[in-house]
Amino acid sequence: MIALLSTPKQRIVAAIATSLILHALLLWLPRIELPSAQPELPPLMAQLQAVERAPKVAKPKAARKKKTVAAPVTTPAAPVTPVPDAPELVAASAVAVASEVIPSETLEEVASAVVAASSVAEAPVVAPASPLRPPLPKHAQLKFEVRLGSDGIVVGETRHTLDFEDDKYVLISTTKTIGLARLVKAFNFNQTSYGVSDGQLLFPRKYTEEKSDDSKKEFYSATFNQATQMLEFDNAPAVALAPNVQDMLSILYQFPPLPAAGDVLAVAVTNGRNLERFNFEITTDEILNTRMGKLHTVHFRKLQAPGKEGLEIWFAQEYRLLPVKVRHIEASGKIGGEAIITEIRVSDK
Repeated sequence: MIALLSTPKQRIVAAIATSLILHALLLWLPRIELPSAQPELPPLMAQLQAVERAPKVAKPKAARKKKTVAAPVTTPAAPVTPVPDAPELVAASAVAVASEVIPSETLEEVASAVVAASSVAEAPVVAPASPLRPPLPKHAQLKFEVRLGSDGIVVGETRHTLDFEDDKYVLISTTKTIGLARLVKAFNFNQTSYGVSDGQLLFPRKYTEEKSDDSKKEFYSATFNQATQMLEFDNAPAVALAPNVQDMLSILYQFPPLPAAGDVLAVAVTNGRNLERFNFEITTDEILNTRMGKLHTVHFRKLQAPGKEGLEIWFAQEYRLLPVKVRHIEASGKIGGEAIITEIRVSDK
């Protein structure tokens, strides 16, 4: 074979023949396509959720004189499509804000209008029940940065873990100073709340609170004794168990039906030392700037009595109404500190 290509003329002829054969193969062989690269997963999306309000009952109107007419045909109200659960959020520290804001009219659910002929006696109209809050995730991990005062320097971090097993829940919070602040004062604050849940509301059975720094350590607890209907403290006399009482940790994940606009929400809360009634003033659509972007929140503000500490909580509509900011107000009225969300991870598996 090598001898046949010994002259330049023979090599040129062989190259031309090879080229013609290759082009013929390309023209006549069936087309072969290489598989494309794996498509990118869709980005994580945040979804605004309608906020439940306590149902309102319309006032009955005086019955009008009946006339003998044919009964009108009423059109049944369109069924309400439930809002699907928000998708699993993994490392949601850089989440796109939902493109559409729920108007305040949606948050303030009103009774559907019932059309009736003017000649027929009008019966009292009962508003349909508002949609419930999205179910709490089976597992959740939240991270907050703790700032001194209002938008002050970062002095610590808080981590929340929420886990459900059947109808029981365990909620744990750990707070500690970090960085230079920890060199000045090594402060630790741990809270636990155990109880039962219906998937949307929490019903505590035990609450513990532990504080420690370089010089001292404090521990408090409260037991919600259902048998005796008493709230029992380790370091104080027991008191009667108020209905739907919460603790200082569970209240951050407790989002009951909202009262009518202008009304306050009353909640009994224990800190492990005593029982207090909180009256919250509520703003239903407030924009909150965080490291996760702009969030549309429901803002609870405790009405602060003179000489009493205050509390404010912001719940994110995009994230199943989970807490995204907590503000502590000192008895003097000064903002003591804030915990602002930096990351949310949830799972329903």
